[in-house]
Amino acid sequence: MADQSRTQKTLKEMVEESPFWNAEDLIRNLDAELDRIEHGIGHMVWDDSNRPVTICLRLLPITPRFRVKESEGKFSIEVDLPNVSEDLVSVKVDKAGIEVSACTSDPVCRPYYVKIESRSPLDPETTKLRHRESTFEVDVEKTKRKRVNIK
Repeated sequence: MADQSRTQKTLKEMVEESPFWNAEDLIRNLDAELDRIEHGIGHMVWDDSNRPVTICLRLLPITPRFRVKESEGKFSIEVDLPNVSEDLVSVKVDKAGIEVSACTSDPVCRPYYVKIESRSPLDPETTKLRHRESTFEVDVEKTKRKRVNIK
């Protein structure tokens, strides 16, 4: 038991002996190293066995705040996309709903994604997009139902 206590080193002794632990370098580069670690490891996707699934690390899309307004003839959504310029927003409209994806202009893109389905079929040809500060509004007319008279 006495032999084990002699072989155990304190953290200070390990740092002083290690050529890789220079305290001045660590303190000087701490912010850069923490950013690099957060960027690389903080966004990994893990499976059920707690193993990383992705080798190429990317931020996962997040759902932004949004509001839906639906009337008899119109379907509208307002999506809050902070720090996103209009040219980095992609809007896809089909008969089933509206899909908005965007990316911030930061060096590390923070992706946003939301898909909202309509209760009634939409007319993609009538899509109107408005941008006001950090809010993007998408308005789409609903398709008009044709009545068929059965005789």
